[in-house]
Amino acid sequence: MKILGVVLAGGASQRFGSDKALAKLDGRALIDHVCDRLAPQCAALAVAGRAHDGWHSLADLPPGGQGPLAAINAALDYAASNGFDAVLSAPCDAPDLPLDLVVRLAPGPAVLADQPVIGLWPVALAPAVAAWLASGQRAVRGFADHVGAGRVAHPRLRNINFPADLR
Repeated sequence: MKILGVVLAGGASQRFGSDKALAKLDGRALIDHVCDRLAPQCAALAVAGRAHDGWHSLADLPPGGQGPLAAINAALDYAASNGFDAVLSAPCDAPDLPLDLVVRLAPGPAVLADQPVIGLWPVALAPAVAAWLASGQRAVRGFADHVGAGRVAHPRLRNINFPADLR
């Protein structure tokens, strides 16, 4: 299976108070930790919502602050047009992703039970996610339920929402 990894990095970081993706953990930006975890599991890697260090950049689809599902939609649209079979998504604030995440979630659709933005989305879902967003729905969890995505149990991953979470 040819996988496109996508790091979801377009949020406003309101709870964090500054650009969370660039916050330092062990001397490196959070987004770099996530890229390092996803890249070996994927044929290619993209960052949604911003440009970052030579990775392919994807603008949310549709644009305008529609949330992480718009980033997943952009990744699925790109993947479908470029010969990928699925998209592996993860937020920029989850630095401890398992190195066998694709294996755990395959064949997809599937998400981590406690963090549904971490998921494996077959490109066949591209029309469904676009329609879901067009209907005014934005919740990743709701879309995962709508398409019958499996819920994969995994010990709770660190999710950095506040500066104190970096400790």
